[in-house]
Amino acid sequence: MATSMPMFWVGGAPGSGKSTTVRHLSRELDLALHPIDAYTYDHLERLGAIGPSLDEALALGATMAADDFERVAALRLPAVMDDVRTAQVAGVPTLVEGPQLHPRAAARWSPIGAIWLITTAERTRMARRERLVAGDDAARRRVEALVERDQVIGARLRSAASDAGRAVIEVPTNVDWSDVVTAVRGAVITATAPFARLRPGRELTLRRRHENDVVHRQIVAHERHIGAALSPFPYACICGRSGCTDTIAATSAEYRADG
Repeated sequence: MATSMPMFWVGGAPGSGKSTTVRHLSRELDLALHPIDAYTYDHLERLGAIGPSLDEALALGATMAADDFERVAALRLPAVMDDVRTAQVAGVPTLVEGPQLHPRAAARWSPIGAIWLITTAERTRMARRERLVAGDDAARRRVEALVERDQVIGARLRSAASDAGRAVIEVPTNVDWSDVVTAVRGAVITATAPFARLRPGRELTLRRRHENDVVHRQIVAHERHIGAALSPFPYACICGRSGCTDTIAATSAEYRADG
């Protein structure tokens, strides 16, 4: 099923650097950005509960928890594609990023390119611990169970990508992130070369503001859910300059105050 919109998918295991890499490249290359995890609470509200809670799934063991993750991801994917279509800037590719993207789904949704980042258990563990928030004791307790589940997900994605002839980047524990960015950049530039870019000025500013607002809504909803404040997030600069990768770190309260 063609989506009539140019997309480049970056999928892979949690903790592999997908989000940071894609945020940077979307801004450097003047492309639209769509991080799937930034729509988690929005999808929960629109689709309702479509499975057991995270803790209930993890209690079933790593394999069954991975099964449930894949099932929910497949159910969410049509909503993801609707979100991308609704927010697209005509003719400009969108970098869609998230662990929910599966190589087998690419045949249906026809991205112009795709790549998967797979990493080690220790790298995933480090990434999950870095995200821990003071007061969110539930997240602290579930780190090891998530790491085990994530390794199953990563192994499955690696195998499916290989079967589909899709590119995979192996992200080591002691990673040089510049190598990862360079590899993903090359794939993105090649796939998006025939397409337009966000125009400097108003178009670029409006798109970056939209992306900031989406992330802000997710942060506010998550803070409400866990009853604790998250660390400042690196929101995109909205100056409208081509290739601007500047960020402005702000808490959710500071973002609201700045309008």
